[in-house]
Amino acid sequence: MFAAWIVFPAAAVEWSLGHNATREGDIVVIDTQGKRNGGAAHAKLDLGGLTGGVRATIRARGRGIGRPDKSYFGLKFMFHYRDPASGAEKWPQADHKGGDFDWTTLELTTDLGPTSVGEVGVTLGLQNVAGKVEFDVSSFTVEPHELYEFPRYNQDYVISYPDTKDSRAEAQRRRDGKFVANSASPRLRERKQLRGAMLPLDPTEDDIKTLAEWGGTIGRYQMSRNFQKIDANLDFPEYEKWLDGRLDLLEKVLVWARRYGMMICVDLHVPPGSIRDNSEMRMFTDKACLDLYIKCWEKIACRFKGNADVIYGYDLLNEPHQNRHEVPFSYWDAQRLAAEAIRRIDPDTAIVMEANWSSSAPAYDYMSPLAMDNVIYEVHMYIPSDYTHQGVNGWSPARRWPNESCGWNKEMLRAKLAPVVAFAQRHNARIFVGEFSAIAWAPGADQYLRDCIELFDEYGWDWCYHAFNEWRGWNVEYAGDSLKTLRRVGDTPRKRVLIDGLKGKKSK
Repeated sequence: MFAAWIVFPAAAVEWSLGHNATREGDIVVIDTQGKRNGGAAHAKLDLGGLTGGVRATIRARGRGIGRPDKSYFGLKFMFHYRDPASGAEKWPQADHKGGDFDWTTLELTTDLGPTSVGEVGVTLGLQNVAGKVEFDVSSFTVEPHELYEFPRYNQDYVISYPDTKDSRAEAQRRRDGKFVANSASPRLRERKQLRGAMLPLDPTEDDIKTLAEWGGTIGRYQMSRNFQKIDANLDFPEYEKWLDGRLDLLEKVLVWARRYGMMICVDLHVPPGSIRDNSEMRMFTDKACLDLYIKCWEKIACRFKGNADVIYGYDLLNEPHQNRHEVPFSYWDAQRLAAEAIRRIDPDTAIVMEANWSSSAPAYDYMSPLAMDNVIYEVHMYIPSDYTHQGVNGWSPARRWPNESCGWNKEMLRAKLAPVVAFAQRHNARIFVGEFSAIAWAPGADQYLRDCIELFDEYGWDWCYHAFNEWRGWNVEYAGDSLKTLRRVGDTPRKRVLIDGLKGKKSK
């Protein structure tokens, strides 16, 4: 067993020096000589039988470290290991710190899970940024760490889906009586399952028509720009002007959706301020961004109330990501405030709320419902991500689905979705899978999509494939073994699986 605090003396850890890395005594130096080619030092660390939460720290100082253009680039103090249960690769890292800073303690935390992972890789360095950083490897520590418990609210709340605000009394009577899972209600609960796809950034009438011809009954309209770009969307007047343009297009999309019998989920894909350099949304700590976020939803509700026949729901916040636990406005409270603002304007249109960690299934372990009816709860399905996103952010070895050596199969997906199933049963919640996919060149991607669709249909969840006629890596009409070789070929096994799924057919 480990002691409460483990210090690894410099001599106890063997560091392998990569390019732009040198060592002087206990100090490992990464100096890129003013170029963005980065550099790193690596070590292998045996954590023995350690399980559950861990915290690792190391002291570092930096000079002239540039700002990364992606949240996962920049200063690196990072672990790398494979989850024994799912086979998924994990890459937890400390928050980035750029510019100049004196000696400070970097910290990363992760949940190793209930089974020992044994050996983990450790990386110190810079990725895709210029600068110089020094690490004092004698200060490197690892300790067991009690993971933060996100607050839970409304745990006894049973969601109802009444037809209008005048039906709230009936909803309250239902809540006060004996709860029956999946019991009927006048509108949403009786609506048949909807199947569709994320729409392109600038959808046309032909896009809506084609998706409907494929069998789609729902499209997710994404209002997106500068996605995952650090400190973007901070020019508030310009952001509002951009949003107005997206809402002008939404007016046309709703006309086309009615014409072809489709519903539209209205997705605010990027909030004011976007993300900080730790992937956390700026509005969780910046009230000016939060205030504009709520103002934007008030604007949307004022403009589109009265369209509940064609608007599936107001999707409050795409893939919220909260890393730090003590923030002024959590991922949950930000959405609650927006939902309450919408309800003061539009009492009828459904609201769509997402979970933390990019709307992931595991986050439903602590997800709380709003004390509000006509709310649909959204999950995104990219598990395991090192299968679905292989090669997206650089080279990675091709890995097939299913893969029994990694435990990757349909039953693993079922197990990962279990927290969402439990949430739905506990709160009578309607579930919407807002995104799921596998990159075009992933071996067995058609079978992965088939397994996902069969599970979603088994549970009766609405779903949208990511994405229709959008980036070619996700487009089911493209084929190839890498981004460089992708070509539009029209018919692919992935497309056939998707169309069968949209039409409610069992594909083979």
